[in-house]
Amino acid sequence: MVIGFNARPIVRLAKQLGFKVIAIDYWGDMDIVPYADVLLTVLRPTPYVRREHPSHRPLSELLYELGEKAFYQNDGIDFILLGSGLDDRPDLWSRLNRLAPILGCSPETLETVRDPERLFSMAEKIEVSCPKTERVKEAEECVEVAKKVGFPVVLKPLSGSGGFRLRLARNPSEAKKYFKTVSGRHGEVFVQGHIEGVDASSSVLGNGEDCVVVSVNEQLIGIKRLGANTPFGYCGNIVPLKANEKMVNRIKDVSCALGRKLGLVGSNGFDFVLGKDEALYLMEVNPRFQATLECIQYITGLNLVSEHIRACHGELPEEIPKPKGCAVKMIVYAKHLSKIPDLSRLNNVFDITPSSTIVDKGEPICTVQVYENTREKAIREAWNRVQTVYRLISKESVA
Repeated sequence: MVIGFNARPIVRLAKQLGFKVIAIDYWGDMDIVPYADVLLTVLRPTPYVRREHPSHRPLSELLYELGEKAFYQNDGIDFILLGSGLDDRPDLWSRLNRLAPILGCSPETLETVRDPERLFSMAEKIEVSCPKTERVKEAEECVEVAKKVGFPVVLKPLSGSGGFRLRLARNPSEAKKYFKTVSGRHGEVFVQGHIEGVDASSSVLGNGEDCVVVSVNEQLIGIKRLGANTPFGYCGNIVPLKANEKMVNRIKDVSCALGRKLGLVGSNGFDFVLGKDEALYLMEVNPRFQATLECIQYITGLNLVSEHIRACHGELPEEIPKPKGCAVKMIVYAKHLSKIPDLSRLNNVFDITPSSTIVDKGEPICTVQVYENTREKAIREAWNRVQTVYRLISKESVA
């Protein structure tokens, strides 16, 4: 069983290995259907109807309940693979693990790595730089801590992923204003110093004792040209990262050292910012499959679901294939209320919203993924495909 906010990439790679796959997914995109033997989705897109998101329950609980339902309706689930969506709920990981074994990190590891204070404390002990971060419970405290950390600051929720609930506060009035928005039902936020630079990530395989880095990647964050309506919204990747060898090796060394210290198991991701004067800052760790799965397969040939399973059984690859060419992933978001055209016939387009669904501004429409022999060509071709999608959308009217 695969459970994730966007389960399709994991489901597709699992299907390549010959598994029968039960998929628990949020979106219900068109192109997950051919790969899932059983499919349960939170959203059920309907033609000519505006896509509505359940707001009364956290996403994590909705995914868990569908997973529990699928477990009791299907016999013989060997194991569970997790994507994003349950990152901040070790309690739900524990409950899932009682249904069928989760292949990957333990709930206890999740609890450690998703707490910035605990994670950064461990990282700093091995001389890994991290942004100043403090947890606050009130708006006035938020302002005082932000002054101490130094503006601008990032206000981060206690749970969530994808960057869409983060806010950049440039002054005390913005810190006070955004506190309520970001704190949500928890009533607390993390106040974090804002680090400007290049967003990067690493994909790591661990067996609990040792780690190897599969790839080092650039992250596309808050790209307005892709319709992102917040500065920190996740918009895709360029694989591999364009950086000097010293920096790439530094990212690999830090990822392996911290991965060993955390005892990471299976496929995990580290997020970094490359700051000024080649300073490297750890931002967070994602103890589950990352969104770069298919890009990594394009450039290395590795099926990370297969490698994840092997790593969970203690076996790490002796050698990682050198990356060939460049893979680009871009998530296309709606720039206004949009009726979705038929995108199924376009090459290099994935995670396709069913045609005639009506989506709000800022919601994902599809993902463009392009693989070429050079970085420049891959980026150019990806943007060309993105523009094609937007042109097709502009021809559709919303009644």
